[in-house]
Amino acid sequence: MLKGRSGNGQGGRSDAPDLRTQWESLLDQVWRSEADWRLWDRLDAAVQIETLRQKREAEHREGDPR
Repeated sequence: MLKGRSGNGQGGRSDAPDLRTQWESLLDQVWRSEADWRLWDRLDAAVQIETLRQKREAEHREGDPR
């Protein structure tokens, strides 16, 4: 749970990050996760394209009487 500092600086732990710092940390984690997902999406797409290319190449060879 996010915890902010009290206005007078008392009532909370002094080493706890403030609400804005916690929010920025959470956003940073989300952005990093999204970047990882985009990377994996690109890798999945590249594998799928290569698989289709190999399939078409194999079909072309089967139909090509040399």
